[in-house]
Amino acid sequence: MRSILCPADSTPGFDPRLETALALARAMRGHVTLQVATPVAEMAVWEPFGGAVLSANAINAARDADRQLANDLSEKMKREDVPFDVSTVDVSRIEGLAASARFADVIVTGLDDPTIEEVSLGVRCPVLATPENVAMTAFDVPVMIAWDGGHEAANAMRASLPLLRLASQVHVLTVKEKTAGFPASDALCYLSRHDIHAELHEVAPEGSISSTIEATAKRLGAGLIVMGVYGHSRLRELLLGGVSRDLLDNATVPLLLAH
Repeated sequence: MRSILCPADSTPGFDPRLETALALARAMRGHVTLQVATPVAEMAVWEPFGGAVLSANAINAARDADRQLANDLSEKMKREDVPFDVSTVDVSRIEGLAASARFADVIVTGLDDPTIEEVSLGVRCPVLATPENVAMTAFDVPVMIAWDGGHEAANAMRASLPLLRLASQVHVLTVKEKTAGFPASDALCYLSRHDIHAELHEVAPEGSISSTIEATAKRLGAGLIVMGVYGHSRLRELLLGGVSRDLLDNATVPLLLAH
């Protein structure tokens, strides 16, 4: 995970996101790309008889503000010990990340990011997402893989291998009524081929599946949960499976997500 992509903005949630990206780059000897997105098309004003008018003043003001943000970030990053670049794009955050993710190993963002659902499902790159106002600064922590036997969980596990190698312990969790598809023993066998020796935990649900996952993570002292996300509809109510959506809304432990 040496090519790290991080969406940049001027919201309070950006600081812990940046701190996480920097810590990951130091742990992986990686490079951070900060991307500032100016969604020009979203600034269109629709006329009553059809068509759209783009306000030149609004677009120029937004571009000027984002250029200033990019300059400020460049000056800030020069004081850090991490290779970096800052890019600006005239598209939405999702479009910008989707394009840049072709050459990224991971996207670092926050669970408070309003685009987290679309990014985690729509971008072909794992996403490291931290709870609101929380930075992940240590990677030699216990990691828990939420295993439901599906392709998404397998994708997330494979994507997390660089982080699993840094982990002090690796746990694989299956919730009995949820598990289907590929057995957890196959996951442990795969990890062992990468010299990662994980411990399997099979638990009965305690309330919802999502609350069981988080409660078990806390009991094991996990500093990261690895999980697959799935869904098809672009409507938020149908976008994610219930477990994924609950954890994205309520998790207090960082998540490594893959679709």
